[in-house]
Amino acid sequence: MGIAKRMFEEHQDRLAAIESIAIEQKALVYNEERDEATSNADPDADRDAYASVFRAWADGKIDGTADEIFEAVKAILEQ
Repeated sequence: MGIAKRMFEEHQDRLAAIESIAIEQKALVYNEERDEATSNADPDADRDAYASVFRAWADGKIDGTADEIFEAVKAILEQ
């Protein structure tokens, strides 16, 4: 597998894990009909999502650098 494909897959896995955590923390609301998640616009839920994501990253459950994690959470919560 090429390095670009591997990096893309790692990025997609990271985004999926972060989105899942954001939904669990109620920072995102999942619409089953549209198969999409949208922001809940709740600063407390966003803060909880950031904390949970970084906890998962620190536990080795999400790969990437701290900067990559931060940027991914920010992008997901801005949906």
